Amino acid sequence: MSRKIKFSRVIQACPEEVFNQISKFENYTLFIPGCSKAKLIEKNDKFEIGELEFEFLHKKYYIKSRNLISNNHIKIEQIKGPFRLFDCSWKITSNDVNVTEIFFEAEFELPFLLDNLLPDKIINNFCDILVNAFIKRVVKK
Repeated sequence: MSRKIKFSRVIQACPEEVFNQISKFENYTLFIPGCSKAKLIEKNDKFEIGELEFEFLHKKYYIKSRNLISNNHIKIEQIKGPFRLFDCSWKITSNDVNVTEIFFEAEFELPFLLDNLLPDKIINNFCDILVNAFIKRVVKK
């Protein structure tokens, strides 16, 4: 069964800096819980391909994704990984030089065993940790 997550947050930060932090694939280990490695495999004018390594329940998982980057939007599509489906996007908007609204949206489908082990409450908690770690990093700068 497919699950969807959506959130938005308004923070006091320069929109360009926020977008730069989100688009730095190598920094994902700094704000995604359980992410132990982030490696950029390919980069060109149209997209990036990267691989993330996670450890969950004493097992390593790898997610390889294609990241389509535009001036205020990143669309992430799983190429290979544990999800049956994983598509997400980040979008940054601003009406002020130092106020930024961050939108995150994801649709994913976990494998049967993981789906049964991870209720929505845990997934939402994971997302809150991710977003708060990211915001703390951006606002700190």
